[in-house]
Amino acid sequence: MIKTEPLGDEVLRPLLTTCLHLVDVLGPHIVDLRTQLRAERESWRNVEWSRHLRDGDRLAALVEEHLRTGQPLPRIKDFQVTKRLRSGWDPKDPLLTANFQHLLRPTGHRDIHKALFAQARPLLEEAVAEVGTEYLWCRDPAEAPRADTGELIPWSLPLSNRSSDALIRIAGHACTVATSALTGMRSSELMELTVGCRRTDDADGTGLARHRLVSKVVKGRLWGGEVDEWVVIEGVVRVIALAEQLTDSGPGQPLFGAFNGFESNGAMAWLRQWVASPAGRRMGLEPIPDEPVHPRRLRRTLSVEMAARPAGLLATKVHFKHLQVATSEGYAGRPGGAQAVFHHEWKKEEAKEKLKRTVEAYRQFEQGQMPAGPGADALLASLRAVEKDLADHEPGPAKVVTDRQIELLLKKRASVLHLSAANYCWFEDPAKALCLKLAGTRSAAAPLTGLCDSSRCPQATHHIVHRSVWQTTADNAVVLLASPRIPPAEKARLRAEHERSMRVLEEIDTAAGKAG
Repeated sequence: MIKTEPLGDEVLRPLLTTCLHLVDVLGPHIVDLRTQLRAERESWRNVEWSRHLRDGDRLAALVEEHLRTGQPLPRIKDFQVTKRLRSGWDPKDPLLTANFQHLLRPTGHRDIHKALFAQARPLLEEAVAEVGTEYLWCRDPAEAPRADTGELIPWSLPLSNRSSDALIRIAGHACTVATSALTGMRSSELMELTVGCRRTDDADGTGLARHRLVSKVVKGRLWGGEVDEWVVIEGVVRVIALAEQLTDSGPGQPLFGAFNGFESNGAMAWLRQWVASPAGRRMGLEPIPDEPVHPRRLRRTLSVEMAARPAGLLATKVHFKHLQVATSEGYAGRPGGAQAVFHHEWKKEEAKEKLKRTVEAYRQFEQGQMPAGPGADALLASLRAVEKDLADHEPGPAKVVTDRQIELLLKKRASVLHLSAANYCWFEDPAKALCLKLAGTRSAAAPLTGLCDSSRCPQATHHIVHRSVWQTTADNAVVLLASPRIPPAEKARLRAEHERSMRVLEEIDTAAGKAG
């Protein structure tokens, strides 16, 4: 019995949004920032520093260059401002935030000599008044879309060295959490990922890519673990590629470094703090609730999402069907591997969800809410048969029909149910499946959801739970039909789609009001 609770939408939604925004939107900019930082620090190591600058002409030339180009003078970090205040600086001193070490870097000096500083103060104050002071990094950032509105804004405000290092670390944490959330890997398997773990192959010469991660399975294996592979979606490969650009580890070394969990100043603490900061707020990110998040919960959440919500939260962030295919392929490719264990967890949850939905359909039938769609009559026949079996019992004291009794009678029916965003598919007979006919095959073991036309397939039903999906489709079609930018040929297709949506909505509403 799995006791780990999955994450609720109120946690998973902002968490996934934050991680994928950091990876896909801000990731390339953060990599560039890291490259610039490394180059800067490397060049500093090769400088033979002199203690104090005494040459007023050289200082004036540096200041004049900033004035000519309009570039602010370098700014010191906040903790350095605090140190200056403690050493006696006036809080109103216009030079309080100026970073003289960075200003003097081209000269190879660490500071301005006391006598020269007093002499040059008017010049420095004039420069600060004209161009100000600012941190060195991200002074002229590229634009990136906000997570909530898509509005293009500078991807970052100017950053200090410390803030830049923190942002790079936060992006690395986002890679760790995203990998866990989109693969279901255990913490021990995440720890065993190394730089260079990505494998991409051409799938049987089709031009389609098959992506794998090489890791080790430690749990339940011999000392040192055993090498294993995870088949993953392309989005995970992007995450790993970014993580490799954000680490100092070399090939074959641990990708995510020392892994001490997500909480207790781990990945989640850093992500929550950044999202709640001005940087996270200006990117339109929603705060992540302070609820425990760890690989076990992410693994459990992924299995439940894949089993119960084919058009749910994960489908809005990643290609849901690719997740299912990758997990199934990993199971089939290495039946004894770690991905097989996760596959079994997912299938167990899927079976439970199918049975739950079938019992729910029966309870609605009892209340007079009938299914709609071409497959409604066949489903109703099954539900009436169950109703008859429950009614045909030996005379005696009245008994209460429990969900368990209904589950036993509906178990076979539930086994052929396939959940879709807009309908239920009762895949009893492949020969009747419209999707297989359209694809030119009759031997598939499961429906082809991408070719589903539930308004015409004899094995599809619509229920009240699907109404919102059809309503959204109808509303979107109305908006597009009213747009003058849509060409006439496309409007004809949209009009037919709108009519179909309205017809399905009418059928759902009518069936829901029928008496048993």
